[in-house]
Amino acid sequence: MANPNVRVEIPRDPSEAIALLGKVKAKHEALGDASPLKGLDWEKTINPAYTGAKTHNENKESLYKEAEKETGERDVFMPTVFDTLRSARDVLLGLNLANPKKLGDFDSTVDDSPRSNTSANPQPAQKG
Repeated sequence: MANPNVRVEIPRDPSEAIALLGKVKAKHEALGDASPLKGLDWEKTINPAYTGAKTHNENKESLYKEAEKETGERDVFMPTVFDTLRSARDVLLGLNLANPKKLGDFDSTVDDSPRSNTSANPQPAQKG
């Protein structure tokens, strides 16, 4: 008698699911006419879906690696970018103390709203 509590997991991760389908497909093809999966629509549905999913997944992985590489190369320049922006802000503020909104001429966002009185380290309430 079969165990009613048996579960066969199907991966939720698309890369793992594609890899598993590749193994199932290889076993099906190795068995040929003896495959219990021969009744499934391999030619019109499964093979094209597998090939498409595998190709796009490989492209995604390649692009992800390229994006990581490009991000790393970009980050080499970011300290200079941020330092330059801080320096420009400081110079422009020094030249426009009476009217800091002039920094908007340089596409800077100027927030002159009052800061809230809350701090990161609030003082304990006084007893008494």
